[in-house]
Amino acid sequence: MTVETEDSLWRWPLTTFRDTLASDSPTPGGGSAAMVSATLGLGLVVMALRITANKTPDRGFLDTLILSGDRLIAELSAHAEADIAVFDAYMAALKLPKATEEEKAARRTALREATIAATEIPLNAAQSALEALDLAGQAATLATTQIVSDVGAGAATLRGAVEAVLYAVDVNLRGLDDAGRRQVYADSRDRLLAAAGQRADGIARLVRDRLR
Repeated sequence: MTVETEDSLWRWPLTTFRDTLASDSPTPGGGSAAMVSATLGLGLVVMALRITANKTPDRGFLDTLILSGDRLIAELSAHAEADIAVFDAYMAALKLPKATEEEKAARRTALREATIAATEIPLNAAQSALEALDLAGQAATLATTQIVSDVGAGAATLRGAVEAVLYAVDVNLRGLDDAGRRQVYADSRDRLLAAAGQRADGIARLVRDRLR
């Protein structure tokens, strides 16, 4: 699903990811952890669709949904890697020389670009997770009763991932000196958070009704 380099996060053993996350290393941080969680949540949804498809004679529509799920897992996986890369770029910009006016200007530009990227990446990641919640909404109706609880668990995980990754937007908004851009990003953050909550609440109600 994803193109992995030698140092890819996705080549790490799970224990390595867990232990590095809990260490004093600055990366991986909240954004990448949120997107790893999102891939796991969506994985539960896709699993439920696959199991249901295996029991359905006419599985064409389910296969289409599964392909969409696989695509979104790849997107979310890429967002996790991008979050680490952009933080590294920001740290590199902080270390740029600032002895002359030219160096100071170059450093300011690099920091501004890194801050913009560090704000846009979690917004894009939250959008992908929101699309994953749309898929979970369809799965909550189509999945067999025996597996629909996993759809509910996946949707709850995706909701948490959206909320978690958007904290990265909050912290980076403070570093933007462009008030107009800052407002656009803040509005996008609010929209994504509200939409994720609404969709996840609807899925939770549907799943609970089906399990009664």
